[in-house]
Amino acid sequence: MYPFLIAETNLTLNDTIGPLFTLGPTLVITTSLCIVIGTIFSILCIINYVTQPSLRTHNTYIFYFMLIYCLISSFISGPIFLMGYYLNLFQNSISLCQTSTIHYLTINIGMVTSLAYASVERHYLIFRKNGLLTWTRQLFPAICILIYSYIVAILFTLIPTCTYTPCLGCHTTELKYMIPWLTISFFLPQLVMIISTVYLIIRLYQQRANFNKRPEWSVLQKIVAQMAVYVIWSCLYYCPVSFYNLSLIIDPSKYSPDLKTVMNIVNTVIVQSYPILTFISMLLCTRRKQAQQKRDSALKLNNLSAITPVPANETQN
Repeated sequence: MYPFLIAETNLTLNDTIGPLFTLGPTLVITTSLCIVIGTIFSILCIINYVTQPSLRTHNTYIFYFMLIYCLISSFISGPIFLMGYYLNLFQNSISLCQTSTIHYLTINIGMVTSLAYASVERHYLIFRKNGLLTWTRQLFPAICILIYSYIVAILFTLIPTCTYTPCLGCHTTELKYMIPWLTISFFLPQLVMIISTVYLIIRLYQQRANFNKRPEWSVLQKIVAQMAVYVIWSCLYYCPVSFYNLSLIIDPSKYSPDLKTVMNIVNTVIVQSYPILTFISMLLCTRRKQAQQKRDSALKLNNLSAITPVPANETQN
């Protein structure tokens, strides 16, 4: 879903739009369907998050605030992309292309940076007893990451200039811009996630004796598994399109409108799969808490019956 950004070129926008994508029904149908499904699951997750205070913990809150980027993709980036190419709006408005580019890059860097932050925060807080978070505590890091993502996206959209960019940002066509972008938006956050996850696994097994006979050990294992799933998801989301664009810089002859369309569809599907992944995680978390509450209730009843004295008349009988 890469819109174009042209600087210092003698070609018209109309000359560059045609060969970028295979503008057929597959692209618009798949993109629209993914947007609808992703939006539905995003809204369901947000409703449950607002109505269930038990979900607002250090281990979960950042994953729900990442749904903001899915909604940006659904309501801003995706529709602008489809209208810009299918209705030829990009031919008359470079500013519209820049707007679409900024939102697309914001989604890219925001989601991966949020996961990196969550892995670091969870690493330091996982062995502590944490209660529910206030809205201020939740909103502050989420808003900071969002502002940071927009700033980086604006800089990479407006500052670089390239002699000819066929409907793509300069960071996708020139190596001197792509390397910094990949470093900031993917390599560093991904490295932080991987190191935090591996180090956390080491810490867990070092302290396994303290949790071996306690329910917390099972919970900690599930938290680590969840982190690993999100690391894999981020790789699937970012790697195909990014390394395809990198391969085009190295060898431009590999470019194909059909393959570019496939990359766009894959990117859209993976972005909009995040709400489904979060929804499944929410259901599993809710069921675990319900099961734990049932166990606690049964244990309290057993303890109560054990300490309840027997009436004197029943003892005599």
